[in-house]
Amino acid sequence: MSTTAVVAIAVRAAGTLVELDPEQFSKIATRLQQENGALIIHGQTGVIQKKDTYLVGNQGIILYCKNTGTLTSIKIDIEAKQLSILV
Repeated sequence: MSTTAVVAIAVRAAGTLVELDPEQFSKIATRLQQENGALIIHGQTGVIQKKDTYLVGNQGIILYCKNTGTLTSIKIDIEAKQLSILV
């Protein structure tokens, strides 16, 4: 299987990842949670410098943000034991 085919399969399986700044993410994630019951996932990423990472999915698109501290403006539904984002 070619590298292109493998990448295409991975994108199809994972969806499209869109990184937002924390303020944008908070607004959109809160709205999705209230209107659609979307789940907000929180975990930490990074090996040397840990960052709080938040994700929410909507219509095949995964929105996420990384922040040096916690976002207190959103309600977390799932606390991930381990979180890996391959971009």
